[in-house]
Amino acid sequence: MKELKRIYLFIHAPAHLSYRELMKPNPPVEENWRKLVAERGEDEESGICIIQGSAGDPELVASAEEHFGDRCVVDPCDEGPETMLLIAQDLERTFRERGAYEQWLPYEMWSSCNARKWAEGLKKELERRGYFYDPEKVQVESFGNWTGCYHKYSMFMGKYLGLSKPVKKHPEPELSSLEEVPMKVSRFVESVPLDHHVQLFVFEREDGRPMAQFFDGLRGVWEKPHIARVKVDPQGLELFTFSPNAFVKVRGASRILEDGFIADVGDGCHPAFTTVVGKEKDLDEFRAALAEAEISDLDEATRVYYRI
Repeated sequence: MKELKRIYLFIHAPAHLSYRELMKPNPPVEENWRKLVAERGEDEESGICIIQGSAGDPELVASAEEHFGDRCVVDPCDEGPETMLLIAQDLERTFRERGAYEQWLPYEMWSSCNARKWAEGLKKELERRGYFYDPEKVQVESFGNWTGCYHKYSMFMGKYLGLSKPVKKHPEPELSSLEEVPMKVSRFVESVPLDHHVQLFVFEREDGRPMAQFFDGLRGVWEKPHIARVKVDPQGLELFTFSPNAFVKVRGASRILEDGFIADVGDGCHPAFTTVVGKEKDLDEFRAALAEAEISDLDEATRVYYRI
């Protein structure tokens, strides 16, 4: 058995067409993905997994198969009895730990089921080909569009692959379609690891104002989503809360407080993620304040119900 020390995960390529309008004159993101695949494929301790989704990118798949060889796995999916038992256990545990009424959505469980099948399929396919990874040491990086699917599957697959740390995401404009940020940005500044595997992503908008989002990095469907509480002068901030899916109305907890704010930590499938924008704040001060966020479980009693 050969050990893979790095795994590259591509989720729902290709990039959205509107990326070219949002980020020009940068080269199309698909071109940069193919260049990255060609470079990383030379490392024999690296593997790649491509989850194509409904569209798919034949050129990316062909490049990955050429440069990674049998270290390339495309659309792994296991629906055997062991995997289906895991899915049933996920559901039962979600009933027990998150509730049996409206504390979670079928959309979350559906997304988790997909991730379970793909993660178990990837494990078995790698083993069949003579490869293994150490979940405590392997470095997993994901690439895709900055949308709900990218976030939920990076989070769930990392958890179900048994990783000890979140999958590394790539919001850089040259490597990700940022159309769902949901505001136009000029650059990605930094990602900051927080408690409970939450990740803070800091951007600069086209108008120079700082902007940030919180996302869960490693969480099973049975575990509660999170909120971020930040103590800061709220007069210089704006909060925008959205649902990751147009068919699901917003159910969030975000709001301005007297001494700060609460932001929903997104995960790509539970119905709220918050974008925080500084009105006139210095980017360094903005980043420093949000990096001190207190992360806690989302309590159903704290939710505020919106309509899209």
